[in-house]
Amino acid sequence: MRRLSLLAAAVLVASVAPAAAQNGRVQGVVRDLNGEPIKGAIVKATHPEAVPREFTAVTDDRGRFAIIGLRTTLTWTFVVSAPGYFDVEGSTLIRSQIGPPLTFGMRRDPGPIPGALSKDIQDALTAAQEMRTGGRYDQAIAAYQSIQARNARLTAVNFVLAGTYRDKARGEANAAARRTLLERAVAAYDTLLKEDAANERAAAERTATLAELNAVTR
Repeated sequence: MRRLSLLAAAVLVASVAPAAAQNGRVQGVVRDLNGEPIKGAIVKATHPEAVPREFTAVTDDRGRFAIIGLRTTLTWTFVVSAPGYFDVEGSTLIRSQIGPPLTFGMRRDPGPIPGALSKDIQDALTAAQEMRTGGRYDQAIAAYQSIQARNARLTAVNFVLAGTYRDKARGEANAAARRTLLERAVAAYDTLLKEDAANERAAAERTATLAELNAVTR
């Protein structure tokens, strides 16, 4: 009852100091690297110690978004996802007063596998990507693994599989679980690089994943 009372006060009594401390606001814009707004991008704000620990917003036709209710004095992590683009992540300290707008620039994803693919494989990859974009990471991982099992030569699927492990890791509050997911991501990059050692993109993402893993294990 005490928690419910505090939450009600935070929502209904804007003049009360505890409410102001809980109801931070952030706004921003999502664009591609050419400066064009991205409509329908999903912006997730998370912090493991907040209640609730996650807020979600969707950008409008000008790429704008706003999130209200973030607990202040905490540094929130923001992950932006949009079909056809690589995810982008950032963080900011939420204060009682609105700060400058957050700006996210997204890079287009040319797709994990170059060359012609059969319609069945294309459909399977599209379905798996939709699961990933929708936050259904376990289903997406299973779908990518199924594609691999049926098409052993499509080693480039490891790239998006690794990215999905990293997506899921970002939402894990448990350090051991997050570490396991990041280790699986590194292993997927390693498998790809064994077949395509000159893949600079995979090598760069592997390096970034190792940095994330080191941060967890410290």
